[in-house]
Amino acid sequence: MPSPIITFTSDFGHEDWFVGVVHGVLYDLCPNARVVDLSHAVEPGDIERAAFTLEAACPDFPVGTVHLAVVDPGVGTKRRALAVHSRGQLFVAPDNGILEHALADPDAEIRSLTESRFFRLPVSRTFHGRDVFAPVAAHLACGVSLESMGPRVIDPVRLVRTPICWVDGRLEGRVMLVDRFGNALTSLTTEAIGSAFPGISESLLEVLLGGRRIRGIARSYGDAPIGTLVAIIGSSGRLEIAQVGGHAAQRFGFGQGDAVSIQAVR
Repeated sequence: MPSPIITFTSDFGHEDWFVGVVHGVLYDLCPNARVVDLSHAVEPGDIERAAFTLEAACPDFPVGTVHLAVVDPGVGTKRRALAVHSRGQLFVAPDNGILEHALADPDAEIRSLTESRFFRLPVSRTFHGRDVFAPVAAHLACGVSLESMGPRVIDPVRLVRTPICWVDGRLEGRVMLVDRFGNALTSLTTEAIGSAFPGISESLLEVLLGGRRIRGIARSYGDAPIGTLVAIIGSSGRLEIAQVGGHAAQRFGFGQGDAVSIQAVR
């Protein structure tokens, strides 16, 4: 049997011991696990950024992977803790919208974490990532059933997002995040673009972002001279705006939440 995989996403950063302590709990309860850190650079409390990180990354992991996500500004309140089975994978996180990718699956099974026998006791008031979510993720990875964790949930908190829409001949979305290279990753997916512009060459599409117009979708970053702003379909299957050899967001002021659109031109 292959070793179970547990991914870990948080807003903990790397300056303190918090990430390391969570690793310690995971290995203590599931010694054979392989822990993969997706990101701990999420800004404190940025649930939407963490949700997008999971959405972009989870499809690249095998069936049976357990995804632990802790961005939890409501820690210590009455907000629920969840475990979800979705698309053949398991997810453990607070009930605050961070699991939107998993919850969007109509066949998702959602459980409230109420069985304290799977927690690290005593549970602190401020570190449920260590005392609740990590132990549950470890138990699930080692084969404990989802049903054992608590009762079903039918009303999880959903993340409210601006939907992709069609307006006056344009497909409109927004920037979901800016990565460390300065590329603006958008909500416009390959599937959405293909459905909106069937049979139209990528060279005849025009992207609009922050008052800038970009003609055509490039095949690679090297398709244009250094300093040029290009639109490209990135590795996550989404439209990205990048500066060849530079930081597009810093140079042009792009940021999370900015409107972006694409249209056909002649």
